Amino acid sequence: MADVSGFVAARMRAWGVDRVFGVPERTVDALVAALHSGRFGLEFVQTRHAESAALMACAHAKLTGRAGCCLAASGVGTLHLLTGLYDAALDRRPVVAVVGVEAPSYGTKRRRRTVRALELSAEVCEFAEVVSEPSLMGDALDRAFRAALTDRGPAVVLVSRAVLESEAPGRLAGDPAALMAPVGFDPPAPRPQRQALRRAAEVLNGGRRVAIVVGQTGARASGQVVEAADLLGAGIAKTPLARDVLPDDLPCVAGVAGPLGSTVVAALLRDCDTLLLVGATDLDPGTPRRTGSQRVVSIDTEAPARRDGAVPADVEVTADIAAALDELIPLLRRKRERGWRKEVERAVEDWRAEGRTKAKRFFGAAVSPRAVVAELSERLPERSVVITDTGSAMDWWTRHLELRGGMRATLSHGLAAPGASVPYAVAARLAFPDRPVIALVGDGALQTSGLNELVTVRGHLDRFAEQPPLVFCVLNNRDRSRLTWQRRTDYRDPRLAPSGEVPDVSYAEYARLLGLAGVRCDRPGAVGDVWTDILGGKGPVVLEFVVDGETPPDWAEEAQRGHPAARSVRRLPRGRLRRLLGTVGGGLSGL
Repeated sequence: MADVSGFVAARMRAWGVDRVFGVPERTVDALVAALHSGRFGLEFVQTRHAESAALMACAHAKLTGRAGCCLAASGVGTLHLLTGLYDAALDRRPVVAVVGVEAPSYGTKRRRRTVRALELSAEVCEFAEVVSEPSLMGDALDRAFRAALTDRGPAVVLVSRAVLESEAPGRLAGDPAALMAPVGFDPPAPRPQRQALRRAAEVLNGGRRVAIVVGQTGARASGQVVEAADLLGAGIAKTPLARDVLPDDLPCVAGVAGPLGSTVVAALLRDCDTLLLVGATDLDPGTPRRTGSQRVVSIDTEAPARRDGAVPADVEVTADIAAALDELIPLLRRKRERGWRKEVERAVEDWRAEGRTKAKRFFGAAVSPRAVVAELSERLPERSVVITDTGSAMDWWTRHLELRGGMRATLSHGLAAPGASVPYAVAARLAFPDRPVIALVGDGALQTSGLNELVTVRGHLDRFAEQPPLVFCVLNNRDRSRLTWQRRTDYRDPRLAPSGEVPDVSYAEYARLLGLAGVRCDRPGAVGDVWTDILGGKGPVVLEFVVDGETPPDWAEEAQRGHPAARSVRRLPRGRLRRLLGTVGGGLSGL
């Protein structure tokens, strides 16, 4: 390990990195060679585009809890990395990027230096630094990892080609720290303050109708959340990034909170008098809108000043979430009156039953997109990983996908990067070679950038062929469906052809052209059987469903009916409750 690139690879490995995503270029060739050598236990995954490399690194961080790593060259490489770095920044995930530059003349105004890599990186990253001397490499890399993991965001190290190709100074070459393991580095979180916990317990014990929203940073405390909900007689909602924190078959789990989320969650958060937020930093800003009598308790690892768009709370508990709940639960009193909890559970049961009924309806010859996701839910293998994209695919994933315990799910939430589900699924397959991986993607999103990374899948075909299925499920309606339904809902304008239509492409044929398996289904009665065959197989497959673009997402259907917002989930006769489930406005934005 006499060269700087070898030191960088060893240090990455010491931080728990097992693969680096990127695009080779001469400024980073020395590092690529070190990664590819096999000497350091690292894998270099070559992508078709630097944007995909950063998205894969972000997905890796979301799914594993460890820092994701990517690399690219400066100039256009920096610009392309920014999409994935913003994805990591907005969804608060640790990503470390190494950017290779030709020379340390970053301030020059020559035409070929117009892309200001440092300034662009600093705009989005928690840490951005230039390394101009080999002796500074170790310190800069360590601080980048610490910043990414502590502040939950991206970090960038810009390093010149000359530094990466140079011999490591004696201090680095013989540095035993290069082989030590900061793996398991856990950013410090303050211990919960007893006084704040007592105030939180007082508010929660005083509530008659309690709701809990759990976010992605509450994942480690899922058991405590369920225990607290049982004591408080509360219903539970999940943020989109916490989709897999709790299984959907728990009777008190009301679905996903968000502008286009569960109708039951919308009513739950409106009617509750007490709201407990557990690591819900990814709850959509500005929601829920508090009523004058509603009281809010927030438990998070960060103080409100560091949480953009945080819901104002009456009691803030800033501490390790699991530790805080462990100390809070003994202070909670089990509520004797369970009417609120029973009404929530009944509303959830009716809402899910209604969704399953809708999924069995179809008109004409095209497949219902609801049916695609509902039939998938019934057949999901244990420990599956389900990825989604932007657009209408996310609508069906949000409302009609039912996850069981041990399953994983994620998406590009804050940035909503179109086509992200394909690089996300590749990262999931590499991180979990023993799990089935399914990506739900619309045809419009797939055409933006996702098609390119199917070539990456082809490059790993020998490796993937004997692994559990890696399914790219394409909802082909030849339309930007989410955009079309938003126009229909907001402006009563059914379609604007230049921006709504998507060129008709046979995605199954494209897959076969690449040497991948491709399956096309356009018969409503065959959806279940097709899923059974695909999920019972192995290796990557592009599964194309020709779906009905005239099937409105639930939120659009509700808006078209012109129903008023939900009035209550409390004390309603069962039949009336079922009818009102179709009247809730499109989620938290209407609260």
